[in-house]
Amino acid sequence: MPAGTKNYQNGVNCIVRSLWIALTFCGLTSVHGLEGDGCGHTKLGPESGTLTSANYPRTYPQDGSCTWRLRVPQGRTLRLIFGDFDIEGSVNCSNGSLVITPSNGSPSIGPLCGRLNASEMKMSVSSNEASVIFRSGRHHSGRGFPLSYTTDQYPELISCKMTGTSLSSDQLSGYCPAGCKDVPGEVKGNSEQGYRHTSLICLSAVHGGVVSDSLGGRVNLTQGRGLRFYESTFANGVLSKTGSLSPYKLLFGKECNGNLTVSLVNSSSHWGRAGGQGNGLNTAGPLVTWTAEPDDKNSWVELDLGFKRKVTGIITTGSGRFYIESYTLHFRKGRDDWKPYKGALSKEEKVFEAYSDGHQRVLNSLFPPVVARFIQLKPIAWEKRASAEIQLLGCPVGKDTSKTFSSTSGEHILFSLYWSNPG
Repeated sequence: MPAGTKNYQNGVNCIVRSLWIALTFCGLTSVHGLEGDGCGHTKLGPESGTLTSANYPRTYPQDGSCTWRLRVPQGRTLRLIFGDFDIEGSVNCSNGSLVITPSNGSPSIGPLCGRLNASEMKMSVSSNEASVIFRSGRHHSGRGFPLSYTTDQYPELISCKMTGTSLSSDQLSGYCPAGCKDVPGEVKGNSEQGYRHTSLICLSAVHGGVVSDSLGGRVNLTQGRGLRFYESTFANGVLSKTGSLSPYKLLFGKECNGNLTVSLVNSSSHWGRAGGQGNGLNTAGPLVTWTAEPDDKNSWVELDLGFKRKVTGIITTGSGRFYIESYTLHFRKGRDDWKPYKGALSKEEKVFEAYSDGHQRVLNSLFPPVVARFIQLKPIAWEKRASAEIQLLGCPVGKDTSKTFSSTSGEHILFSLYWSNPG
């Protein structure tokens, strides 16, 4: 490239970047945020996210607007996918439109209105930053849209609205964006027996603990022979519904998800036993049962894994009389201090839901997982007294050696490929 051409291009890039910075400084734009009264559900993560028009999938309000600022790491570019698109069609999109404008001065995409065909639902932006601007006019007729984004690192991006009914083969390897949990849709079934093929794939993946709704992530699934009945369960903040007979079910592959051996070593109190020491109350096994005294207002229970393990999830089960409604977790590797568990992208201690709508057995997956020997569960709210049967999921440190599958009959099978005691 001639020196003059290169200097000219550098000057243009500098002007574009300066303009973007100036607009940000003046409050006319912002990095990784949103503004306006026409914004719907919004989850903007560092590598992926999801946003919707207001009221989606119901009709969006008239005379509204929203501007979302998308940003992924420098050196990457944006990939976008619509799960649905229905903005009132009009001449020059005067009754409503959506425009996507890269921050590097590349041409904008849009204005878009009316309907998009399947090939138009996916698009790329040659920048790591872009503005998504939606405006509705006085006339309004349409559902609006859900839009997800990620980086060019994940070309297999799928939309939050994709269901198993759209699969063209018995297997899928895809990337679910962050934020699918709150996009309207249904999931039927559970991680143990499988999900009805009409379920939203990414919502099912959040429910089953395959991906974090805050981060998104890759999913691998297969279609198996369907079940006559799909049981409703509460897991990772999502309540699945019961489902009837279907020809196919969705099965997710998940690593490091074996049952860990634990023992109860200490507790604030233990109903029906003297003192708070839990030693000798149970032998080591996959389940620990604990109930606090009724007057124990600051209850806690400490579990010992025997060795340092990678912990990826916790299942709590209450009874009809006593159960935990919410709790926090602390962990430590040995004699070091207890560390509070914080969720992905959060500086605050994570509060786990342990009960919903009559469901006492609840799975909570850990994103990120923790390496620990000791786990401490601290109930926050409970019914009558803190009580739970506790089960920890994970694998040996450094060895994601357990893969969970389901047979075509729905039986839960755990294949332990290798096991060792690293100490």
